[in-house]
Amino acid sequence: MSTPSWQQIFSTLAGARARELYALAVLHQPLGATRKETQRLVDAGLLGADLTVDEQLFKTVLAAAAPSTPRGVDRFFRDGRIDGLPRAGQDRADLLAHLAERLLPADEELSEPEVNRLIATVTQDIPTLRRALVDHGLVERYPDGTGYRRVTED
Repeated sequence: MSTPSWQQIFSTLAGARARELYALAVLHQPLGATRKETQRLVDAGLLGADLTVDEQLFKTVLAAAAPSTPRGVDRFFRDGRIDGLPRAGQDRADLLAHLAERLLPADEELSEPEVNRLIATVTQDIPTLRRALVDHGLVERYPDGTGYRRVTED
């Protein structure tokens, strides 16, 4: 049987009679319920087919509804933006490589305002991110400061 959804459980328990019947079942008391009332509790997953209460139900439902932990570079993003760069190491290098590829088109020269506009989509600290991309060799800044270009493998 699949794990019931918390929404289905809550909508079932929104009714006073359903809460009363569920409380009786938890206390191992006679339900005195109609077939329709007990079926609703069974359908919601609050009672098993034998009208017993699953003592682990709420833990199971909460675990199933919990958001998964982001992995890789996704763990540095909140609502599509980064709060800051990892200080050093592979995490920093991986995030910068991801951002360079995601934000800057390959083989295209961009002005500083264009680069700033693109970087602003993921952070408020534009100069720090721009400088880190250049320092890590992912973006090339022309010596005269007129433009930037993403470094590609080619």
